[in-house]
Amino acid sequence: MMKKNGFTLAEVLITLAIIGVVATLTLPALMTNTQEQQSKTGLKKGINTLTEAAQMNQAIAGFDYASFNETSTNDTESQSLFGLLANRTNIDYQTSGDSTDAADAVNVGASNYVVFFRDGSALAFPNDDNTLVTNASVNALQTDGLVYGIKALYDTNGAKGPNLLSNCSGQAGMLNSAAQNDADSDCSVKSNRVIKDQFGVRLRAGYAVPNGAAARWAFEN
Repeated sequence: MMKKNGFTLAEVLITLAIIGVVATLTLPALMTNTQEQQSKTGLKKGINTLTEAAQMNQAIAGFDYASFNETSTNDTESQSLFGLLANRTNIDYQTSGDSTDAADAVNVGASNYVVFFRDGSALAFPNDDNTLVTNASVNALQTDGLVYGIKALYDTNGAKGPNLLSNCSGQAGMLNSAAQNDADSDCSVKSNRVIKDQFGVRLRAGYAVPNGAAARWAFEN
């Protein structure tokens, strides 16, 4: 009689235990890499969309991010950031930063205004004359011939979590403030890099550009 080859119960259990250990060790890193890639892709898409919106508006209406004269949040024909975005992007809805839970989830602050796009992303920015219209530093020309630009916060998935600012300081719980992104350290060091769903951006004339080390790294890699 021929002996049948097979696995004993003990061998099967040991194999399953080894697979479980390997999965436990590798799954978190795999999920982190996937989330990081999704955030990077979302940022690149957002910057391209915001750049195209400014350049299209300049060609059609004659103004871009450097030439606002008011801060309207309801007049789509106004020469404002809202007017530009309303006409050249797909806005789902918009709200002030302290009026709804959805806005607070993106960026807490009474002076901030949040525009939610139909693709699920959002843009938060200080909606005041001193930032959008009359601020000398915002409108100051830089060495490349463009103005410094308006600091804003781009959230790749809107009110959906984790609502954390990407940074190069190894801090997963940083506050949601685009200004803090300027002080980031070297993002080429993996242990410093925390890529989440929010990034600092600047709106400069006919362009949107990354603002801060984490946003620059995510956009360039």
